[in-house]
Amino acid sequence: MILIDGKVYEEELDAFTEAAISLRDSVDPNLMLTAHMAKDWFAGHREEILTSIRPSCYEGTVLRILKRLDEVDNKQGLIFALLKVAMSDGVKHPSEEKLLHSACETWGMDLKLVA
Repeated sequence: MILIDGKVYEEELDAFTEAAISLRDSVDPNLMLTAHMAKDWFAGHREEILTSIRPSCYEGTVLRILKRLDEVDNKQGLIFALLKVAMSDGVKHPSEEKLLHSACETWGMDLKLVA
């Protein structure tokens, strides 16, 4: 979500970090993950993420990641986390909208969640 529109704002990185911590608490409260670790993870994977969301790779990357997340019980929490990051810069970009719709469709969730 942070890189999908081609820009990274501090608000987006903060929202990503908050979402990671919130999801940690709902998925596995014993998981060792701090806000600093989440930011470090993003910094360490930034180039890999950019490569994987190029137009020629985008659809396959999104489908593969969403399928990996099938095991997570709290998919609504994932959708809300994505939405929060998408809206953190004040604009839901078309590319973010597309990702949110793909997530809802892949997981059989109501598109009204992201409307």
